[in-house]
Amino acid sequence: MLNQKRRQFLQLILATTGLTFTPNLPPGKSAKIIAQSQKKLEKLAIGGSPIMITILLAYLAEQSQIQNLVETVDFRIWKTHDQLRADAVSGKLQVSATPTSLAANLYQREVPIKLLNVLVWGVLNIWSAQNIRSFDDLRNKTLLIAFRGGLPSQLFFYLAKENGLNPEQDLKIQYTTDFAQAVQLLLAGRGDAALLAEPAGTGAELRGQQQGLEIKLRINLQQEWGKVTGRASRFPQAGTLALSSIIDEYPDVIFAVQNGLVEAVNWAQENPNAAAALGAKYLGLKAPVIKKSLEYTPLEMVSAKDAKEDLEFWYSRLLEQNPKLFGGNLPDNEFYFG
Repeated sequence: MLNQKRRQFLQLILATTGLTFTPNLPPGKSAKIIAQSQKKLEKLAIGGSPIMITILLAYLAEQSQIQNLVETVDFRIWKTHDQLRADAVSGKLQVSATPTSLAANLYQREVPIKLLNVLVWGVLNIWSAQNIRSFDDLRNKTLLIAFRGGLPSQLFFYLAKENGLNPEQDLKIQYTTDFAQAVQLLLAGRGDAALLAEPAGTGAELRGQQQGLEIKLRINLQQEWGKVTGRASRFPQAGTLALSSIIDEYPDVIFAVQNGLVEAVNWAQENPNAAAALGAKYLGLKAPVIKKSLEYTPLEMVSAKDAKEDLEFWYSRLLEQNPKLFGGNLPDNEFYFG
Protein backbone atom coordinates (compact mmCIF):
# COMPACT_ATOMS: atom_id res chain seq x y z
CA MET A 1 0.00 0.00 0.00
CA LEU A 2 2.85 2.39 0.84
CA ASN A 3 4.55 1.77 -2.51
CA GLN A 4 1.27 2.36 -4.31
CA LYS A 5 0.69 5.65 -2.49
CA ARG A 6 4.23 6.79 -3.25
CA ARG A 7 3.81 6.02 -6.92
CA GLN A 8 0.51 7.90 -6.95
CA PHE A 9 2.19 10.86 -5.25
CA LEU A 10 4.97 11.01 -7.84
CA GLN A 11 2.51 10.60 -10.68
CA LEU A 12 0.44 13.49 -9.31
CA ILE A 13 3.47 15.78 -9.21
CA LEU A 14 4.44 14.85 -12.75
CA ALA A 15 0.91 15.43 -13.98
CA THR A 16 0.58 18.84 -12.35
CA THR A 17 4.02 20.23 -13.27
CA GLY A 18 4.88 18.61 -16.58
CA LEU A 19 8.35 17.92 -15.18
CA THR A 20 10.31 14.75 -15.79
CA PHE A 21 13.03 13.16 -13.73
CA THR A 22 15.74 10.91 -15.09
CA PRO A 23 18.32 10.21 -12.38
CA ASN A 24 21.86 9.43 -13.45
CA LEU A 25 21.54 5.73 -12.70
CA PRO A 26 22.27 2.50 -14.53
CA PRO A 27 19.26 0.42 -15.67
CA GLY A 28 17.34 -1.24 -12.87
CA LYS A 29 18.33 1.22 -10.15
CA SER A 30 15.34 3.58 -10.18
CA ALA A 31 13.07 1.36 -8.09
CA LYS A 32 15.78 0.96 -5.48
CA ILE A 33 16.28 4.71 -5.12
CA ILE A 34 12.55 5.36 -4.77
CA ALA A 35 12.30 2.61 -2.17
CA GLN A 36 15.17 4.16 -0.19
CA SER A 37 13.47 7.57 -0.27
CA GLN A 38 10.32 6.28 1.39
CA LYS A 39 11.77 7.17 4.77
CA LYS A 40 11.42 10.84 5.61
CA LEU A 41 14.46 13.02 5.10
CA GLU A 42 15.50 14.03 8.59
CA LYS A 43 16.50 17.59 7.71
CA LEU A 44 16.42 19.71 4.57
CA ALA A 45 18.55 22.85 4.62
CA ILE A 46 17.16 25.42 2.19
CA GLY A 47 19.04 28.63 1.46
CA GLY A 48 17.55 31.89 0.29
CA SER A 49 19.36 34.92 -1.09
CA PRO A 50 19.09 38.69 -0.62
CA ILE A 51 16.95 39.15 -3.75
CA MET A 52 13.34 38.43 -4.71
CA ILE A 53 13.88 34.70 -5.21
CA THR A 54 13.87 34.46 -1.40
CA ILE A 55 10.08 34.83 -1.44
CA LEU A 56 9.78 31.67 -3.54
CA LEU A 57 12.18 29.69 -1.37
CA ALA A 58 10.43 30.91 1.79
CA TYR A 59 7.10 29.74 0.36
CA LEU A 60 8.71 26.38 -0.39
CA ALA A 61 10.00 26.08 3.18
CA GLU A 62 6.85 27.27 4.95
CA GLN A 63 3.79 26.52 2.84
CA SER A 64 4.51 23.81 0.25
CA GLN A 65 4.01 20.06 0.42
CA ILE A 66 7.71 19.65 1.27
CA GLN A 67 6.64 19.57 4.92
CA ASN A 68 5.08 16.14 4.33
CA LEU A 69 8.39 14.63 3.21
CA VAL A 70 10.89 16.18 5.60
CA GLU A 71 11.09 16.02 9.39
CA THR A 72 12.67 19.48 9.72
CA VAL A 73 13.06 22.28 7.19
CA ASP A 74 15.93 24.63 8.02
CA PHE A 75 15.51 27.85 6.03
CA ARG A 76 18.33 30.36 6.13
CA ILE A 77 19.51 33.42 4.21
CA TRP A 78 23.03 33.58 2.83
CA LYS A 79 24.48 37.07 2.59
CA THR A 80 27.34 36.67 0.12
CA HIS A 81 28.32 34.42 -2.76
CA ASP A 82 31.31 33.23 -0.71
CA GLN A 83 28.94 32.00 1.99
CA LEU A 84 26.86 30.14 -0.58
CA ARG A 85 29.98 28.55 -2.07
CA ALA A 86 31.23 27.44 1.34
CA ASP A 87 27.85 26.05 2.44
CA ALA A 88 27.35 24.21 -0.86
CA VAL A 89 30.83 22.67 -0.75
CA SER A 90 30.39 21.59 2.88
CA GLY A 91 26.89 20.25 2.27
CA LYS A 92 25.29 22.61 4.79
CA LEU A 93 22.89 23.85 2.12
CA GLN A 94 21.14 21.01 0.31
CA VAL A 95 18.81 23.17 -1.78
CA SER A 96 19.55 26.82 -2.41
CA ALA A 97 18.76 29.85 -4.48
CA THR A 98 21.71 30.62 -6.72
CA PRO A 99 22.85 32.88 -9.50
CA THR A 100 22.93 30.53 -12.48
CA SER A 101 26.53 31.51 -13.25
CA LEU A 102 27.63 30.60 -9.72
CA ALA A 103 25.93 27.21 -9.99
CA ALA A 104 27.84 26.53 -13.21
CA ASN A 105 31.11 27.56 -11.56
CA LEU A 106 30.52 25.22 -8.64
CA TYR A 107 29.69 22.34 -10.96
CA GLN A 108 32.78 22.92 -13.08
CA ARG A 109 34.85 22.83 -9.89
CA GLU A 110 33.42 19.36 -9.27
CA VAL A 111 31.16 20.40 -6.39
CA PRO A 112 28.44 17.70 -6.49
CA ILE A 113 25.44 19.85 -7.41
CA LYS A 114 22.95 20.21 -10.24
CA LEU A 115 20.92 23.20 -11.37
CA LEU A 116 17.25 22.38 -10.79
CA ASN A 117 15.58 25.33 -12.49
CA VAL A 118 15.53 28.97 -13.47
CA LEU A 119 13.11 31.18 -11.55
CA VAL A 120 14.20 34.80 -12.02
CA TRP A 121 14.68 36.18 -15.54
CA GLY A 122 16.56 39.38 -14.88
CA VAL A 123 16.29 41.91 -12.04
CA LEU A 124 19.52 43.88 -12.51
CA ASN A 125 19.33 47.57 -13.39
CA ILE A 126 21.30 50.79 -13.09
CA TRP A 127 19.80 53.20 -10.54
CA SER A 128 20.87 56.81 -10.04
CA ALA A 129 19.72 60.28 -9.02
CA GLN A 130 21.55 61.64 -12.05
CA ASN A 131 20.19 61.91 -15.59
CA ILE A 132 21.82 58.76 -16.94
CA ARG A 133 20.14 57.40 -20.06
CA SER A 134 22.79 55.30 -21.76
CA PHE A 135 26.02 53.43 -21.13
CA ASP A 136 27.93 56.38 -22.55
CA ASP A 137 26.46 58.57 -19.82
CA LEU A 138 28.30 56.39 -17.30
CA ARG A 139 31.66 57.49 -18.68
CA ASN A 140 33.86 58.94 -15.89
CA LYS A 141 31.19 58.09 -13.31
CA THR A 142 31.59 56.04 -10.12
CA LEU A 143 29.45 52.90 -10.39
CA LEU A 144 28.71 50.79 -7.32
CA ILE A 145 28.59 47.04 -7.99
CA ALA A 146 27.96 44.32 -5.41
CA PHE A 147 29.86 41.01 -5.23
CA ARG A 148 33.27 41.52 -6.85
CA GLY A 149 33.63 39.03 -9.70
CA GLY A 150 30.02 37.92 -9.34
CA LEU A 151 27.12 37.93 -11.76
CA PRO A 152 26.35 41.69 -11.56
CA SER A 153 29.86 42.64 -12.67
CA GLN A 154 30.02 39.85 -15.28
CA LEU A 155 26.81 41.05 -16.92
CA PHE A 156 27.69 44.74 -16.72
CA PHE A 157 31.15 44.24 -18.22
CA TYR A 158 29.69 42.29 -21.13
CA LEU A 159 27.00 44.87 -21.90
CA ALA A 160 29.33 47.83 -21.38
CA LYS A 161 31.87 46.44 -23.83
CA GLU A 162 29.13 45.76 -26.37
CA ASN A 163 28.17 49.43 -25.98
CA GLY A 164 31.71 50.66 -26.64
CA LEU A 165 32.91 51.15 -23.05
CA ASN A 166 35.96 49.72 -21.35
CA PRO A 167 34.63 49.51 -17.78
CA GLU A 168 38.06 49.42 -16.15
CA GLN A 169 39.25 52.53 -17.99
CA ASP A 170 36.17 54.59 -18.82
CA LEU A 171 34.54 54.64 -15.39
CA LYS A 172 35.37 53.95 -11.78
CA ILE A 173 34.02 50.66 -10.45
CA GLN A 174 33.59 50.51 -6.68
CA TYR A 175 32.72 47.07 -5.39
CA THR A 176 30.52 46.52 -2.35
CA THR A 177 29.93 43.56 -0.09
CA ASP A 178 26.26 43.30 -1.07
CA PHE A 179 23.37 45.27 -2.56
CA ALA A 180 22.47 46.81 0.79
CA GLN A 181 25.89 48.42 1.09
CA ALA A 182 25.61 49.70 -2.49
CA VAL A 183 22.30 51.37 -1.61
CA GLN A 184 23.79 52.98 1.49
CA LEU A 185 26.71 54.43 -0.48
CA LEU A 186 24.42 55.65 -3.26
CA LEU A 187 22.16 57.43 -0.76
CA ALA A 188 25.22 58.95 0.91
CA GLY A 189 26.42 60.40 -2.40
CA ARG A 190 29.50 58.18 -2.50
CA GLY A 191 28.61 56.81 -5.92
CA ASP A 192 27.05 58.30 -9.03
CA ALA A 193 25.04 55.18 -9.85
CA ALA A 194 24.56 51.66 -8.58
CA LEU A 195 23.92 48.32 -10.22
CA LEU A 196 21.14 46.86 -8.08
CA ALA A 197 18.92 43.80 -8.07
CA GLU A 198 15.41 43.82 -6.71
CA PRO A 199 14.27 44.64 -4.08
CA ALA A 200 17.35 46.78 -3.44
CA GLY A 201 16.61 49.02 -6.45
CA THR A 202 13.08 49.81 -5.35
CA GLY A 203 14.33 50.25 -1.79
CA ALA A 204 16.85 52.83 -2.97
CA GLU A 205 14.13 54.70 -4.86
CA LEU A 206 11.77 54.90 -1.88
CA ARG A 207 14.49 55.73 0.64
CA GLY A 208 15.78 58.38 -1.73
CA GLN A 209 12.38 60.05 -1.77
CA GLN A 210 12.61 60.40 2.01
CA GLN A 211 15.91 62.24 1.59
CA GLY A 212 14.77 64.41 -1.30
CA LEU A 213 16.72 62.37 -3.86
CA GLU A 214 15.07 61.36 -7.11
CA ILE A 215 16.72 57.97 -7.51
CA LYS A 216 15.25 56.17 -10.49
CA LEU A 217 15.80 53.13 -12.66
CA ARG A 218 17.94 54.67 -15.40
CA ILE A 219 19.18 51.72 -17.49
CA ASN A 220 17.19 48.49 -17.72
CA LEU A 221 19.79 45.77 -18.25
CA GLN A 222 17.19 43.25 -19.42
CA GLN A 223 16.27 45.59 -22.29
CA GLU A 224 19.95 46.23 -23.02
CA TRP A 225 20.52 42.47 -23.16
CA GLY A 226 17.78 42.17 -25.76
CA LYS A 227 19.27 45.00 -27.85
CA VAL A 228 22.77 43.53 -27.80
CA THR A 229 21.83 39.89 -28.40
CA GLY A 230 18.72 40.19 -30.56
CA ARG A 231 16.92 37.87 -28.18
CA ALA A 232 14.08 38.37 -25.71
CA SER A 233 14.68 41.10 -23.12
CA ARG A 234 15.31 38.67 -20.31
CA PHE A 235 18.11 36.37 -19.17
CA PRO A 236 18.26 33.33 -16.84
CA GLN A 237 19.69 35.14 -13.84
CA ALA A 238 18.82 32.98 -10.85
CA GLY A 239 17.37 29.61 -9.97
CA THR A 240 17.79 26.76 -7.54
CA LEU A 241 20.57 24.22 -7.10
CA ALA A 242 20.55 20.96 -5.17
CA LEU A 243 23.21 18.60 -3.92
CA SER A 244 23.47 15.52 -6.09
CA SER A 245 23.17 13.32 -2.99
CA ILE A 246 19.68 14.66 -2.25
CA ILE A 247 18.63 14.24 -5.88
CA ASP A 248 19.84 10.63 -5.94
CA GLU A 249 18.64 9.51 -2.51
CA TYR A 250 15.42 11.50 -2.15
CA PRO A 251 13.97 12.05 -5.64
CA ASP A 252 10.48 12.56 -4.22
CA VAL A 253 11.79 15.50 -2.19
CA ILE A 254 13.25 17.05 -5.34
CA PHE A 255 9.97 16.50 -7.18
CA ALA A 256 8.24 18.30 -4.32
CA VAL A 257 10.78 21.14 -4.50
CA GLN A 258 10.11 21.64 -8.21
CA ASN A 259 6.36 21.41 -7.75
CA GLY A 260 6.47 23.73 -4.75
CA LEU A 261 8.34 26.36 -6.73
CA VAL A 262 5.76 26.22 -9.53
CA GLU A 263 3.13 26.86 -6.87
CA ALA A 264 5.28 29.61 -5.32
CA VAL A 265 5.56 31.56 -8.58
CA ASN A 266 1.81 31.35 -9.19
CA TRP A 267 1.07 32.30 -5.58
CA ALA A 268 3.41 35.33 -5.61
CA GLN A 269 1.91 36.63 -8.85
CA GLU A 270 -1.67 36.15 -7.68
CA ASN A 271 -1.15 37.32 -4.08
CA PRO A 272 1.31 40.26 -4.13
CA ASN A 273 0.30 41.49 -0.67
CA ALA A 274 0.91 38.11 0.95
CA ALA A 275 4.12 37.63 -1.05
CA ALA A 276 5.36 41.02 0.09
CA ALA A 277 4.60 40.18 3.71
CA LEU A 278 6.52 36.92 3.44
CA GLY A 279 9.45 38.68 1.78
CA ALA A 280 9.52 41.35 4.48
CA LYS A 281 9.96 38.61 7.06
CA TYR A 282 13.29 37.56 5.56
CA LEU A 283 14.64 40.47 3.52
CA GLY A 284 14.64 43.14 6.19
CA LEU A 285 12.55 45.50 4.06
CA LYS A 286 9.02 46.77 4.50
CA ALA A 287 6.23 45.00 2.65
CA PRO A 288 5.29 48.01 0.45
CA VAL A 289 8.86 48.09 -0.92
CA ILE A 290 8.73 44.41 -1.78
CA LYS A 291 5.27 44.66 -3.31
CA LYS A 292 6.41 47.41 -5.65
CA SER A 293 9.59 45.45 -6.38
CA LEU A 294 7.53 42.52 -7.62
CA GLU A 295 6.45 44.72 -10.53
CA TYR A 296 10.09 44.75 -11.74
CA THR A 297 10.65 41.03 -11.19
CA PRO A 298 9.96 38.57 -14.05
CA LEU A 299 9.27 35.21 -12.40
CA GLU A 300 8.79 31.94 -14.26
CA MET A 301 9.68 28.44 -13.13
CA VAL A 302 11.45 26.54 -15.94
CA SER A 303 13.32 23.30 -15.28
CA ALA A 304 17.03 23.55 -16.00
CA LYS A 305 16.76 21.01 -18.79
CA ASP A 306 14.04 23.05 -20.52
CA ALA A 307 16.04 26.26 -20.01
CA LYS A 308 19.28 24.72 -21.29
CA GLU A 309 19.37 26.65 -24.58
CA ASP A 310 18.84 29.99 -22.80
CA LEU A 311 21.41 29.05 -20.19
CA GLU A 312 24.06 28.01 -22.68
CA PHE A 313 23.63 31.23 -24.65
CA TRP A 314 23.85 33.19 -21.40
CA TYR A 315 26.96 31.31 -20.28
CA SER A 316 28.61 31.72 -23.70
CA ARG A 317 28.19 35.50 -23.63
CA LEU A 318 29.66 35.67 -20.12
CA LEU A 319 32.59 33.55 -21.28
CA GLU A 320 33.27 36.04 -24.05
CA GLN A 321 34.20 38.71 -21.55
CA ASN A 322 35.82 36.33 -19.04
CA PRO A 323 37.33 33.25 -20.75
CA LYS A 324 38.35 31.79 -17.37
CA LEU A 325 34.75 31.62 -16.17
CA PHE A 326 33.44 28.07 -15.68
CA GLY A 327 36.98 26.80 -16.18
CA GLY A 328 36.73 27.96 -19.79
CA ASN A 329 34.03 25.44 -20.73
CA LEU A 330 30.25 25.12 -20.61
CA PRO A 331 28.79 22.60 -18.15
CA ASP A 332 27.91 19.19 -19.61
CA ASN A 333 24.41 17.73 -19.81
CA GLU A 334 24.53 16.27 -16.31
CA PHE A 335 24.44 19.78 -14.87
CA TYR A 336 20.90 20.39 -16.10
CA PHE A 337 18.20 18.69 -14.03
CA GLY A 338 14.87 17.91 -15.62
